Amino acid sequence: MPRLKAIFFDLGGTLLHLSYPFFQREFERLNLALDEERFFVAVSMANAAISELMSRQSGTTDATRLPLLFNRLLESLHFPFDRERFVQEVILKEHRRANLWRYCLPNTDKLLASLREHYRLAVISNADGRAEALIAEAGLLPFFEFVVDSAIVGVEKPDPKIFEIAARKMGVSPEESLYVGDVYAIDVVGACSAKMHSALLDKSGFYSDKTPTISSLFDLPEFLGKIT
Repeated sequence: MPRLKAIFFDLGGTLLHLSYPFFQREFERLNLALDEERFFVAVSMANAAISELMSRQSGTTDATRLPLLFNRLLESLHFPFDRERFVQEVILKEHRRANLWRYCLPNTDKLLASLREHYRLAVISNADGRAEALIAEAGLLPFFEFVVDSAIVGVEKPDPKIFEIAARKMGVSPEESLYVGDVYAIDVVGACSAKMHSALLDKSGFYSDKTPTISSLFDLPEFLGKIT
């Protein structure tokens, strides 16, 4: 493969995660315990379910997939109450108020600083126009050359055009680029269609036999050492 020059990152679920503190708090209101490790494995399982749905059903968008994702998440967590109502009245209400993909894992900044010593970094996100602001709020914006937000450029993953837009903006070829994301049917399928290399963040291990995976963002340096 050509020498890897650039790493493009997904935002929600990769750099910034679903807010475990929010879900933990809401579960506690219902006298339910929610372990963080269990929560993120359930998120990964929900992502896999959405990917499988997308393989059977075309024409969905991030907006239409959100309620399905949250329902699958609650199902994976064995939520014992009315899932539809909880999704609409609690989860989506909070997401409209403040994007729920806002939880930054400790030392993410140190990881990006280390990667930036060897690669050029940018973000490609299916978002609602708030991607750059969310990254800035997390203190991660200085590590990236730019952010490609689907709501701003008018095309969203898995359409290869959004990956091609980012590669042109960076001035690198797709073959010189790696895309890191957490949803197979959106991130891997889209990146590969644009001829980018990919790494799927797959904590559940569902796709380990199908595509190159990492179980944590912090596994990325070891992954890069094996492919470069």
